[in-house]
Amino acid sequence: MKQKLLVLSILLITCISAASAQTGHKGEYYLGGSLSYDYSTYGSSNTYNYNDGYTIYTTSKISSYSIRPEFGFFISDKWSIGIQPVYSRSGGTETSNYYSYTTPANNYVSSDKYHSDVLGIGVHARYYAMITDKFGFFPEFGISTLNNTTYFKYGTFSLGGTPNFVFFPTPKLGVNLGFGGVAYNLDYQTKDSTFHLGLNDNISFGLNYFWGRK
Repeated sequence: MKQKLLVLSILLITCISAASAQTGHKGEYYLGGSLSYDYSTYGSSNTYNYNDGYTIYTTSKISSYSIRPEFGFFISDKWSIGIQPVYSRSGGTETSNYYSYTTPANNYVSSDKYHSDVLGIGVHARYYAMITDKFGFFPEFGISTLNNTTYFKYGTFSLGGTPNFVFFPTPKLGVNLGFGGVAYNLDYQTKDSTFHLGLNDNISFGLNYFWGRK
């Protein structure tokens, strides 16, 4: 895995060094947005003990999607910064398995669907490395805050980066494809933090319209 990441890093650095085509000019701006979707068969599992038995609570078949409109502008020919409001929904199946220590007849299984909605806002920086006038890629670095719409004090702070490819079917319209990435997440309520690194998850698709690009 480390060798694959090293090869990928060297390839990205080489492409960035060789890239010469321009995406925009300082002061120009873009408007658009992206959609992302993620699915996981297994979510989490926790065991809760009682005097007369215990319950195994699991989540599974977790799906999530997000909608991120965005506005950005170029601070140089290759660097841009932008802002993204965020709406996302995640849901899945929660299952409770209760086991009695003394009376097996009291054992039971219950299963329900659930979902939660989140609102937030993020800011990002991109470095556009164009291989040709129509095709290139950009790493995107950003920070965001997300809060549950029902219980607003519950939420997360995130910091990370994502690789993206961009294709221009017309001079002003850019089609983006993002995948994987690295992220640090901090839970506001529990103060727990997590670190995620992946190349085959968090697929996103986006469109941007670039004013001023020729």
